[in-house]
Amino acid sequence: MQIATYRYFLAVAETGSIRRGAEQAHISPSAISRQIQLLEHAFQAPLFERNQTGMVLTEEGRIVAEQMRSSLRDMELARARIDELHGLVRGCVSFASIEGVMAAWLLPAISQFRAEHPGITFQAQVTGSEHVLRLVQGGAVDFGVALAPDEHEPDLQIVRRFVTRYVVAVAPIHELAKHRSITLRTLLLLPLALLDSRFETRRWLNHVAMRQHLPLQAAIDLDHIESIKRAVRGGAVATVLPDYAVSADAASGDLVMIELEGASAARTATVLCTRKGRVQTRAAQAVIDLLARSAPA
Repeated sequence: MQIATYRYFLAVAETGSIRRGAEQAHISPSAISRQIQLLEHAFQAPLFERNQTGMVLTEEGRIVAEQMRSSLRDMELARARIDELHGLVRGCVSFASIEGVMAAWLLPAISQFRAEHPGITFQAQVTGSEHVLRLVQGGAVDFGVALAPDEHEPDLQIVRRFVTRYVVAVAPIHELAKHRSITLRTLLLLPLALLDSRFETRRWLNHVAMRQHLPLQAAIDLDHIESIKRAVRGGAVATVLPDYAVSADAASGDLVMIELEGASAARTATVLCTRKGRVQTRAAQAVIDLLARSAPA
């Protein structure tokens, strides 16, 4: 069984879709479908349940996925150790992250790292916090960056934690642009463009609105921060995002950042985390150490 088959199978398992898995693996959907059929024939068991929501691993499929991730990881470690033995500076570091920190923190750090170690490559998945944590816990990535995980999650090692504020962002021409702070009650009377309910930011906002018995309905629901900021720049809608997702836009004058009154209620945490007990390659550990040092204060 070829290593490529493992990667195709895991791509479908992680995306829940043959089409998206094929896009991630850069092959045709028909080819990836054939590989899954061959695997199911080899194991004499259905590895996926095919339903309206997509491809979901069966119990047999979860066992196969776990072993495949372990095998791929062992191969990566072997390659990394041989590289280190030969004094070579090469390898691949994989991670999963929420979108908001990519431009503000991760990409600058990665650029700095690659300037010193151009032989190191990176594989990244940008997704919601819940999926980030699943990927870290499942061993699919070297590390993850997410919002507010469970403090008592047994499989997670928190490498770096920093306080994150939820803030309101508007265009300079918006009616709120002159305000330094605003109540949630006032904000919710205005048209909003918000991340959808798969994101921790929206779940937090839904929870706070429900606790204060306030109605919450977005004019625009999106799953992409840059698209939300593009909508906000038009001046017709406001949004709520983690502070680092809009700090550069506020510094350049493209957006105005406004505090939500009751700052203690508008705080969460962003974490850099790994799977507890995971043996990191030298390259991955070096990147994790750099990120820990360069995390926002």
